[in-house]
Parts: sequence; structure tokens; C-alpha cells
Amino acid sequence: MFIIRCLSRCRIKKHCCLSLGTNESVTTRQRQGQINNNTQHVHSAARILTLAAQRRTMSSGHPSTICLADYDAYGFDLDHTLAKYKLVEVFNLTYSCITDFLVDKKGYDASIKSDLFKYKEFICKGLFLDMEKGHILKIADDGKILRATHGTRALETAEVQAAYGEDQIWKHAETVKKTVKNSNTTFRFFENYFDTPGLVAMARIIDIEEKKIKDSKSTKRIDYTLIWGDVLDSLVHIYTYHNFALETGGFFPTLKKNPNKYVEKCSDDIKKWLRSLKQDGRCVFLLTSSFSDFGSCLLETILGDDWESYFDINIFYARKPSFFTDGHAFQRIEKHSVKEPTKNLVKGGFYYRGNERELTKFIATLTGKENPKIVYFGDNICADCFPSKMYADWDTVLLLEEMDAEGYACDDGTVQQEDEPSQKKRRRGIEHSSLVTHEEMEYLISDVWGPFLYHGPEGASDKVMNTLWGSVISQYSDITVPSLEYLAGVPLDHKFESFGAKSDATGGFHPGKPASLL
Repeated sequence: MFIIRCLSRCRIKKHCCLSLGTNESVTTRQRQGQINNNTQHVHSAARILTLAAQRRTMSSGHPSTICLADYDAYGFDLDHTLAKYKLVEVFNLTYSCITDFLVDKKGYDASIKSDLFKYKEFICKGLFLDMEKGHILKIADDGKILRATHGTRALETAEVQAAYGEDQIWKHAETVKKTVKNSNTTFRFFENYFDTPGLVAMARIIDIEEKKIKDSKSTKRIDYTLIWGDVLDSLVHIYTYHNFALETGGFFPTLKKNPNKYVEKCSDDIKKWLRSLKQDGRCVFLLTSSFSDFGSCLLETILGDDWESYFDINIFYARKPSFFTDGHAFQRIEKHSVKEPTKNLVKGGFYYRGNERELTKFIATLTGKENPKIVYFGDNICADCFPSKMYADWDTVLLLEEMDAEGYACDDGTVQQEDEPSQKKRRRGIEHSSLVTHEEMEYLISDVWGPFLYHGPEGASDKVMNTLWGSVISQYSDITVPSLEYLAGVPLDHKFESFGAKSDATGGFHPGKPASLL
């Protein structure tokens, strides 16, 4: 039996109170997801579906078990994967930067700067913004609209039917499930905790603009697409990677001054685990969409001054998912300056952009394996798991912070449960690690939208994973875990059950099902 160690740095506070997608890094994916939004995920839906047809069918895409000792190379995302953010601090910083920009640069009402906690229900990953209607949607696996608001106002069933038809089916659901891609003009999904504060700002602006029209009895129509464009501009403004060096945009300068306020240090268990992965000639690589200056700052904070010794190669600003599809050349990075393109990748090197094919060649040379077996760890199903599995045929491990927030069962034999007074309270055998605080639980568990993976009666005895994102997770991640801290406590040769072929399969959750599915 193996124990998940509760870290001594637990920051739990005893009060009932009760955070653009990146993950990659805020910087990253937001740069990615946002800066990239205008051309987001450069590959078209048609290209994705063509490549998907060329790949193995996903019904056979999961090995029956995952054993980490069997791999030749291990790749890691940075933000929300290696770097565990103190989410409430990051949410408040991000929202402050967003609203400062919207008020000061775009002229929106200063009341949007109100306390983020009041609107925390919209710090909710996986929601969709209908840009044309100003509606915010939670979508089921079968495309049905499970819940909807206009701004922060809940919509009645009749209103949803008037907007989307009697069957309440959202017509873009199947395309999203197949392409895992945002639309430039029609909808936006919020895939990580760097962009969800932007959804809060969007909802608040809609509320304020609607009230102005109502109070003035105006017949003016609100252009929600234009509002979203302004919110997107705010995200691009704060997350553009040049801001770290220039100390502009609010987000990077603040984090740079006091990184320990916003990110957790890796435990000794994680450090030992990372070093164990490099044994026997195996490769460990960093693949992040954060730029090298910000990434190095984070890595030094979480791993220490010797952080470079943990990785055989370091790839920054990878612009996932395009790293897997577009064939961009690698460019050397020297002292955080981008240099000439190169195909000569060297051990310990720092690189900008690049592509999966050249990286795989490097790994093959380093490990002496003609077809190296690779597994990738990331927090973002859209930018980490989907492209690495679909285009590179890597195996994937998803880190899902919602699991720790709502709790999970410990029934796969990897965790020894201890009866300690300091342990967080148990609900029907549900466990939380000390990595998640009560404040974070308050933000990540939404009473308005319900669980990320499930929609239905809480006390149902026959629960199935029935949300759109639940389906995507079971299809494109082989296993899903709450944190690297958990994996560091499990022997490398343990065999994890993976997700099966069904869209509602739950066998790949470890150390057990999330509480919402029990």
C-alpha cells in the first residue's frame, strides 16, 4: 500500500468562506489561447478531422493499463502541472489586471472591479460563451444545454428553447468534441484558470450594459461580440510574453516581484520522482508554451537553482497545440533571446517553438530507441492531451485540479488511508490532499454550474460522466490524476487502469473516481 503524503505546507484556514488558457501558463496558453485566438489553433476543423482519420481510432487509442516504468521519455507542461499555482491569489491578480485594462483603456464601468469572490461561480472551467447572444452555457456529452445564463442571470428553460430550439441542443457540440478547437467568431470555451477570470469580466459587463439599456428604456441592441473582443484584448495585454522582460501588463511584473506568493514549491517527493525518471538512459523534457524568462523564474522558484538538471531538453513558447501540427523550426534561446533556427538539438539546450517530429528524433538519439515510447503530463485537455495523443500518438496523463477540490475516492490500491486528526474531513470516504485549500475549494466548486464532469441529481445511485468535457477527457487522456504529488507517491512500476472506449468511462481516474461521480 502506498501513501500520498500530506505536505507540511498546508495553508488551510478555519473559516467558511465561501482564476487564459493557458495552462500552460497563464502566459502561455493565454498567449496561446488568446494571442492565438485570432488564428486559434491554426489547423482547421477539416485538417483535424483528416488527421484524425489517419490516426488510430480512439476506440483502440487507450492501452489497457499505463505503467510509467515502461516509457523511454517523459514530457512535462509547466503551468498548473509542474508549477502548482496558489489559485485564489492568481485569480485575484488576473481579474484585477483584466478589469484595470477594461476600465482604463476601454472605458467600461468601474463597478466591474468589484470583489471577485462575489462572482466566483463564474471561475468555472469548461463553460462556453455564445459570442452572438451573450449567453454562457454548460454542455452535455450529447450536446444538450444543461444550464445557461445571460451575463450572470440564470436563463429559464423557455428562454433557452427560444434561443436554441425545443431540444435545447447546442449545434457546435459535436465539432468541439472532434476538433477540441475554439471558434474565432461564434463561441469561446474557457479551458484553464488563466482565462476564466475573463469570463467573469464578460458576464459582469453584460449585466451592466443590460441594466443601462433597461433603465434608459433604450431599444439599442448590444453587440456582445464587440464586448468579447475587448475582454480578449485585455487577456492578450496582460499575458503577452514580452511583458515579463518589459515589466508591463500588470500580471508578470507582480508575479516576478514575489513568485512565492503565487506558486507552490515542489516537494522533495516530486523532486526525487523526477530524478528517478531519468535513470537507465531515459529522457525527461520540458515542453511549455511559456517563454523562457517567465518559465525559468517559475522553475527556479519551484525546483531550485539547479532546476535545469531535471530536464534533458527545454522547449519554451511551444505554442501548443501547433507544436504538434505546424512543423515550425526550433530556434536556439540564449539568455532569453531567440536566435537562429536549428535542427541540431543538443542535450540541455533551450529552444523556442519547434515541432514534435524533430523532438522525437532527438529523443530517439538520446535514448537509443528507434521508436521511443513517450508519455506527456499536462493540465490542459485541449492544448496538452488532445494534440499529443491525436497527432503524436503519445500517451497522456491529465492533471485535473477539480478532482482535489471536490475530493475523490481512494480505491485503486495506490493510497494508504490514514486516520489522522489533521486530515481534511471525509465525506463518504472522500479524500482531499493538503495541496488544495478551503478557499480554492470555494472557487472551484460551483453551486451555479455544478460539477465539471457530471450533471444531475447529487444523490443518484447510477451516476455517469455526462458532460462534454468528461467525454473529451476520457477520450484523450489515458489516466487522470489530481496532481504530480500523488504520482510521486506511487511506485514507478505500478500498472494504472486507463480509460476505456466509452465516452462515460471512469476507470482512468486515480486514485479513484472524483466525488461528483460517486
